[in-house]
Amino acid sequence: MLWDTLKRVNQLRQAAMSDPEFIKLAQEHEETLQLVEQNFEPKRFRRAAPSKSKKVKALADIYEQAAFGENLSDHEH
Repeated sequence: MLWDTLKRVNQLRQAAMSDPEFIKLAQEHEETLQLVEQNFEPKRFRRAAPSKSKKVKALADIYEQAAFGENLSDHEH
């Protein structure tokens, strides 16, 4: 059964590949897909690497104002 299906699909593929109109339509379809990919797909941007002049902050610098370990509310946790 699988072998018969494969033979039938192969025959249909060969018939399509010998049909000039099918080849023309397939090429038009490929061009349309390329156009859609170029114009309508969202562009993917990479984040820019930090410049050398811009200092990268360490976590200690970011959290130096924070008071860890202190309970600023009246509630116990």
